[in-house]
Amino acid sequence: MLVFPGDPLPSIPPPPKANTTLKVGPGLTHTPPDNIVVHKAGELNIDERRHALWIEGNGKRYIPSLNDVVIVTVLRSTSDAYICTIPSSISPAPSSTQAMLPHLAFPGATKKTRPQLYPGCTVYARISLANKHMDPELECYDAESQKAEGFGELKGGMVFNVSLGMARRLLGDGKKIRQLRLKQRKVEAEKGGEDLATDDEEISNGMEVLEELGRVLPFEVAVGRNGRVWVDSEEPKVTLCVGRCIQQSEFLTGKEQRALVREALKKL
Repeated sequence: MLVFPGDPLPSIPPPPKANTTLKVGPGLTHTPPDNIVVHKAGELNIDERRHALWIEGNGKRYIPSLNDVVIVTVLRSTSDAYICTIPSSISPAPSSTQAMLPHLAFPGATKKTRPQLYPGCTVYARISLANKHMDPELECYDAESQKAEGFGELKGGMVFNVSLGMARRLLGDGKKIRQLRLKQRKVEAEKGGEDLATDDEEISNGMEVLEELGRVLPFEVAVGRNGRVWVDSEEPKVTLCVGRCIQQSEFLTGKEQRALVREALKKL
């Protein structure tokens, strides 16, 4: 269901269990006690099992959020931190947010052993502090294990731009949305008294392109929620092939994504 700012919401299903709190996600504003207002255009998603609702859309401007993984660029270094920029989509207009990456925000880092980053370096980081009144703060380790877990400087490779919605699907959000879509189709078919055979790959989870590429090509990939995808491999042509396939697969079904990869591999 598409909604726009100011649109009224449909009736929200009752909670599956007593005392279950309603979870209001991105695109919606909750005004106590029970007033919920749409403030972003997109597709309304309602998860009855988790009693949650949110708006899914392909925005161009990234807004930092706590624990998001992002791909940033180092601008300069100060006495105690690296000043970085968190870029968003370059179309229709460039957008970026300045962030701070402390020198000691790396696993086991000290003043002597901290990584040396220079202007222009690409870094994979996690947002550890997000507040609308101040610049966000970054960390380069996993919050639970306190280990690098892939965070840190991304050496070599190339960075490709995708929409924010595509980035979220590549990070796994698409699987949850796909399950909701299949469930909705089943409910609608039962209400209409029809026996509709649903093609499981007709609704993409956004991951088919990486799954198909990973079966044949060796490469590394890092996805940031700010709409940046870093790809690296031993051969530049493989890196370009992977990046282009990811960019071209955004509006394709699962079957179409796999067909796209097969055609790209033939040309490669």
